[in-house]
Amino acid sequence: MGFFNWIKGVFRNVFSPQEVYAIFNVQPAASSVMMGAIESWKNIYEGRACWLDDDPEMRSAQFAAIVSSEAARLATIELTFEITGSARADYLQKRMSKLQDKIRTQLEYACAMGGMILKPNGGGVDYIKQGEFIPVDLDSNGDITGAIFPSAKQLGDQYYTRFEYQRFEGSTYKISNKAFVSDSPNTIGRPVSLAAVREWENIQPEVSIDNLERSLFSYLKMPWANQVDSSSPLGCSIFSKAIDTIQDIDFTARGLRKEIKTADRKVFVSDKILRRDNKGNVVNNPVPNLIQGLEYGVDEKNTYHEFNPQIRIVEYRQSMQTFLNIAGNQCGFSNGYFSFDEKTGMVTATQVEADQQRTVSTATDIQKALKAALSGLTYALDAYATLYGLAPPGTYQETYSMRDLSVNVSEDRARAWQMVIANVIPKWKYLVDYEGYTEEEAKVLVAEAQQSADLSNPFGFRGGDA
Repeated sequence: MGFFNWIKGVFRNVFSPQEVYAIFNVQPAASSVMMGAIESWKNIYEGRACWLDDDPEMRSAQFAAIVSSEAARLATIELTFEITGSARADYLQKRMSKLQDKIRTQLEYACAMGGMILKPNGGGVDYIKQGEFIPVDLDSNGDITGAIFPSAKQLGDQYYTRFEYQRFEGSTYKISNKAFVSDSPNTIGRPVSLAAVREWENIQPEVSIDNLERSLFSYLKMPWANQVDSSSPLGCSIFSKAIDTIQDIDFTARGLRKEIKTADRKVFVSDKILRRDNKGNVVNNPVPNLIQGLEYGVDEKNTYHEFNPQIRIVEYRQSMQTFLNIAGNQCGFSNGYFSFDEKTGMVTATQVEADQQRTVSTATDIQKALKAALSGLTYALDAYATLYGLAPPGTYQETYSMRDLSVNVSEDRARAWQMVIANVIPKWKYLVDYEGYTEEEAKVLVAEAQQSADLSNPFGFRGGDA
């Protein structure tokens, strides 16, 4: 029943997956164990892990979100893509360029859930998180070639659900759409025309397409092995191996918070110093937050004592760092990449150092998976353009560029500047390579700087000249 529980806002239906399979008479390509794991990863990523329910003082330290965000950041540094070669290429470039500002966020979701579908919707691209689509058909390589995509709409007291099933049948690609309406969000209900919902009225119930080599959607799969279900075509979350350690991190964070909360200054006093009224009640208490307890085994003159406990910050910091190292390694990062600071909390390295080969390898593998998914999306957009005459026919060439994380930028920058000083390379080239200037801007800037230097020293004197 939890299969559709990931829906927020748009999807409201909570019904059995078996009901969906019966609509198209198909069998699932993902086990209930795998789908349960995806739901668990989603809850952990969103700060709603099951172990947080047992203690009202427990809160997520957000490591799952942090590691997913950092992996997406590293993989998309300096990401650019260019499609050239024809008017069709210009059309595709315009559509793909709209992804530029969204791809890092969507890649973070893919890292957290294990994958994502990128699918053209006619006017743009749908980003369908893992768990929000149903894999059905696979090719001989185990890649997803057919899937069901649910969507939902509430109109008044009626709940409408549409199921889109894309797959190959022989050499023909087919897209089937079926709609249902129900009085309850907990059931699929009865069949209804697609025209019952205005946004669906132009959708055809059945479409057949020939001459396609690939699906009209692209699956972005995380590149590491699936240890939850090795037979599944779906990818695993980046933190799937670190769940127990993430729990340790949350418990350590709770212990530190509790340590701070209970470390308030405490004042122990004797009843003898307290003023009381005729009824024996304390009046005008001079010591706030006092604890009465200095009556036994204490000299009568000693009527006041303060206790200022020390916070075991060093011990907690060491424990937290240990768990961060373990979790980081389980997520494919080098030891020490994630660190704990008692002032700012959990932080990451400011840059990938040359010796952090594990981190570099993980980010590079994600980059490769992202490039493959973007290329698949480009193919799907091209097919849509042909089907609906959205752009003139033509060929296209794809170029995807991302930062090579195995290169140490700081060292290369310093080495390049030394070469400038030694007149091995011109200053304008340094500005282009390391400061972000175009060649034209850099040459103008260098010329202006040289002219300014000439004006300030019109006779060409050198230091030490008389």
